[in-house]
Amino acid sequence: MQPQQIAIDPRWFQVIFQAIFLSYGIIFLDWKADWLHYTISITACLFFQYSIDSIKTGRLLLPSEFKQWGFSSLISAMSLCLLLKTNDWYISLLAAFITVTGKYLFRVNGRHIFNPSALGIVAVLLLTNKAWLSPAQWGSNAVIFFLVVTLGTIVITRVQRLDISLAFLFTYVGLLFVRQVLYLGWPIDFFIHSVSTGSLLLFTFFMISDPKTAPNHWLARIIWAVLIAFSAFYLSAFKWKYNTLLWVLVAAAPLVPLFNMIFKGNSFEWKNSSFSFNPIVLIKRITMKPFLKKITALILMVILLSYDVLAFCGFYVAKADGTLKNKTSQVILVRDGNRNVITMYNDFKGNFKDFAMVVPVPVVLQKKDIKVVDQSIFNILNEYSKPRLVEYYDENPCNRYEYEKSDKSLAPRSAMDEVVVMGYGNARKKESVRIEAKYIVGEYDILILSARESNGLKNWLIENGYKIPSGAEEVLDPYIKSNMKFFVVKVNEAEKKKLPGEFLRPIQIRFDSPKFMLPIRLGMANADGDQDMIVYAFTKKGRIECTNYRTVELPTGKNIPLFVQQNFGAFYSNLFQYQWYKEGKSISMLEYAWDVSPKNYVKCDPCVGNPPSQQDLVQAGVWWLTRDWNNYDDVNDEESDYNSNVYFTRLHIRYNRKQFPQDLIFQTTPNTENYQARYIITHPASGDFSCEAGKKYLRDLKERRKNELAQLTYLTGKTYENWDMAYEDQHVSGTEAAYAAVATKSDSNGDNSGNNTANPLGLYAVAAAGLIILALSQRFRMRQIP
Repeated sequence: MQPQQIAIDPRWFQVIFQAIFLSYGIIFLDWKADWLHYTISITACLFFQYSIDSIKTGRLLLPSEFKQWGFSSLISAMSLCLLLKTNDWYISLLAAFITVTGKYLFRVNGRHIFNPSALGIVAVLLLTNKAWLSPAQWGSNAVIFFLVVTLGTIVITRVQRLDISLAFLFTYVGLLFVRQVLYLGWPIDFFIHSVSTGSLLLFTFFMISDPKTAPNHWLARIIWAVLIAFSAFYLSAFKWKYNTLLWVLVAAAPLVPLFNMIFKGNSFEWKNSSFSFNPIVLIKRITMKPFLKKITALILMVILLSYDVLAFCGFYVAKADGTLKNKTSQVILVRDGNRNVITMYNDFKGNFKDFAMVVPVPVVLQKKDIKVVDQSIFNILNEYSKPRLVEYYDENPCNRYEYEKSDKSLAPRSAMDEVVVMGYGNARKKESVRIEAKYIVGEYDILILSARESNGLKNWLIENGYKIPSGAEEVLDPYIKSNMKFFVVKVNEAEKKKLPGEFLRPIQIRFDSPKFMLPIRLGMANADGDQDMIVYAFTKKGRIECTNYRTVELPTGKNIPLFVQQNFGAFYSNLFQYQWYKEGKSISMLEYAWDVSPKNYVKCDPCVGNPPSQQDLVQAGVWWLTRDWNNYDDVNDEESDYNSNVYFTRLHIRYNRKQFPQDLIFQTTPNTENYQARYIITHPASGDFSCEAGKKYLRDLKERRKNELAQLTYLTGKTYENWDMAYEDQHVSGTEAAYAAVATKSDSNGDNSGNNTANPLGLYAVAAAGLIILALSQRFRMRQIP
């Protein structure tokens, strides 16, 4: 059988794979599909490209000439869809305009020097305050890791740029390994989490390998790739800059013409590739290819790493024989520029002699940087921002009574059991431990410790009466080598006796640092099971999000059955656990995001409590409302800046040793879109339904209850039969009986709009498809068509 000849432009591979990645993000990673942004980016890039090329040629180009004018702009447009985030249509338009026109404005020797989409993205980041990148949007799932590698390999081998991708990847990954594992001493799971992110791999195989903007000579490409790897690594590891790969790629682009002058090589030109293959013979032979056996082994290795290696050691420091545990902690973060305010909630119960806390901090804190605040601020923020139940009433269509709608919150009772507590002993200086500062603030004795090595700090804690788990130095050592200090707190009993009440007040600290993070690893050493953290964050700019874990919006605005009202707390607990599990666990959940600036009078819909007042915000650490970073204790209404922006984000993070190998790292984004986790119950109308409209209402009501039950299953994973709240009351009400009547007829499909889950089988199916494509490509005998 004569092999068939198929001529394909290799750029089709890149367009198809970019579309696959975008679909993967929307379908499996729960991205919020921004169809307006996608439409404008693609349409505008094609329009600008078509217009410019038509002007250059002096005629209107034909659709059949798409290969000459459309491919490049389509690839760039897909990159904008994948990487750029914005809430404004004109930002998408501006990015598309710069992406296309930049190819004609910045040229040397007839070639554009900037990667078009990288230039467009960096330009709108610099010129506007309305765009951002989400480096953690891909997560670090092993499947996406392998999928990107395999599909990316196809693209770069088609354009003969494997050298630059491998040079960059080996250099960058090697630098991370040396610093994170060999120098700082983090466990291997920390390193694996860093290098298995989709953002890094997409950059490697689809950005830096662009054949039109990379150097011509192979040696120049390797040097250029290594230079980019070193620069990006330095900026991210030592300067705490975000998205450094893209910034350095644009900054290094002007070096390409210089490399081409020094190292002579042939310029790249796109050509069709001829593939010849016999489908039957191909299928028979492909399964026996040696390289497939290696790939299969690699798959198994990646799976094993993802499930076995991702355990790590951390610890609580507690008094000998102490059993201090943490279930839920609350933290307030305030961030603007490099200025940070952190407030830590204490719900400690027990003998105050046993209370202690150790927190890694980036600088030595001065006494003026430490204060205590009223515990009520956490209650105010929690009550205001927690997930809510909205209650509505139907109107009887047979009469025109106007029922008053009421919005009622039955938000779940917080399970704030005990806050993370760490040990503290006598302030006895050891050789390798230095007491940098010592203060009494409120009811607390505070030490700022530094150490030269982990064993010294561990011994200091042990000799001062604290029980340290084996292997504790594995956690302490990376913090010490990162030049972190240790903020150590215990209760001053004499000062505590002067204060009323049996509770400890929250501690608030402030400092200047580019590090926007929460060190959670130290608190997971002897934790039993999952822990929860509620983060209340305030910025001038917009939402915060994690940069090393995906930030996911909970499904919201869903109609649920009436019986949920009996115990909304249990419903939400089931919902959160189920959604957390479906999304892969290594995530932070968004529960609330809103502009709470004094000038904004609508701060929720509906509000479940009073919004935080000006005084509450200042108490939380929002210093810019007082216009004074050095004095944020009180607020004067006459001097307060009511025009200052304050954006409030609430994140709920459930973490454990396996799923969270790294500390939480955040970034501030200009995303000001309002969001709240809200769920709706609608009471049926009552009275006479004998009219035609009433009969139709009863039929619709039955369908609505079916949909509500299906929605309950979609949100919580439970059907009506095994829903524990449905039968709490032995006396089944008419409403519940009605649900029971339709339960057997309802399906569990629900309304999945806006929240699709990452089915593991689906992910592995996608990865398998990538392997098949790679295998097929290896069998194709490529010939360049003249």
